[in-house]
Amino acid sequence: MIRFKNLFIGLILGSIAMLASSCSGDQSDEKAKVEIQETPPSVSGEGGGKLLIRLSEKEKNELKIQTAEVTSNIQNYSLLAPGVVFPAPGHVSLISTPIDGRISAIMVREGEQVRQGQELFKIESLVFGNLVAEYLQAIAEEKFQTTRLERLKQLVEQTISSKSELDRAMSDYQRATAASIASFAKLKAIGVPDHEIETFKNADKIDPSLKIHAPISGSFDQRMVELGQAVNALEQVGRIIDQRQVLVRGYLSPEDVRFVQVGDTVTVARRENGDGGLQSVVSSVNPGLDEENRSVVVNVEVKPENGWPRPGENVRLEIATSSLGEVFAVPLKAVTYDGNQAVVFVKKDALTYEKRFITIAEVRDQFAIVKGGMRPGEALAVSQVFSLKALSRYELISEE
Repeated sequence: MIRFKNLFIGLILGSIAMLASSCSGDQSDEKAKVEIQETPPSVSGEGGGKLLIRLSEKEKNELKIQTAEVTSNIQNYSLLAPGVVFPAPGHVSLISTPIDGRISAIMVREGEQVRQGQELFKIESLVFGNLVAEYLQAIAEEKFQTTRLERLKQLVEQTISSKSELDRAMSDYQRATAASIASFAKLKAIGVPDHEIETFKNADKIDPSLKIHAPISGSFDQRMVELGQAVNALEQVGRIIDQRQVLVRGYLSPEDVRFVQVGDTVTVARRENGDGGLQSVVSSVNPGLDEENRSVVVNVEVKPENGWPRPGENVRLEIATSSLGEVFAVPLKAVTYDGNQAVVFVKKDALTYEKRFITIAEVRDQFAIVKGGMRPGEALAVSQVFSLKALSRYELISEE
């Protein structure tokens, strides 16, 4: 009996111990579960995938984070580019010999100012002499056929000559006229002016010297032949540059040229010290890539002042270009990177910052140009950015 009592008491005590152990285990598991599910005190998530960093008063006072506002609708910002000065189209002329011959006279020196139509060279040429003779013969033939046609018209009216003879005379007259026009055109094609062609009709003899005239006014830049030198047709003998207008070619990267449009304001300055700036506009943008410089060429026509700039000089271009669509300027000090993705920290209130990913379109003048994802007037942390980045990664470190 006693033995049975002791066994019963043992069973009761064992059950009580097991129940106590079970209750203690449930409390411990619940506590562990709560600890795992809790978020670290300085980082929390919001709907929409936003990550907020919450600071304590102590952290706020220690970090003393400085902020800057986001600006929007950037209408103008500057692009800097190197440039080289060239003669402007229509303001430079290469002078070449239109026919074979020999340089018989040089009437201009390099660097000399010349006016349009001024005589520069003379070329003795048998070809030119033959062209003048051909023209004079054509004029004489046309004159003869004109007189003959008029005479036959009168004879036909008097029924002295037949109509067929008049038709033949008309045909001869038309051929003579065509030959005269063709010979005149040949002389014009080699640069002989009208007044000189007219003088050939009254000349006693043919002068086989072709005069080469200046096609534009400007500075005689280069002389490429010497007196007595034999030249072939289309061989260059000199160049004239009109320096009242020059062309500046600016070289931009393909990324920069996306922001440049025809009509954008340009300041052309000296490359060394930036002085002597001249204002102009972008006249055109070459559509293709310059293979030699691996750049896109922007053309700017400029009117020089006080002899500057001159062809061949290196200059600096500052292009005030307009942005396309709404863009935002974010200070570069506010930008950090999470992997390859740019990140900023947007101030929500005195103790809260939002970690926000952005896409940078371009970097200009200590600002990152961002399209979309921002609002005007938002404040971004520009100091202690790496501290905020470390706090934002606290959750990931805790999970690991």
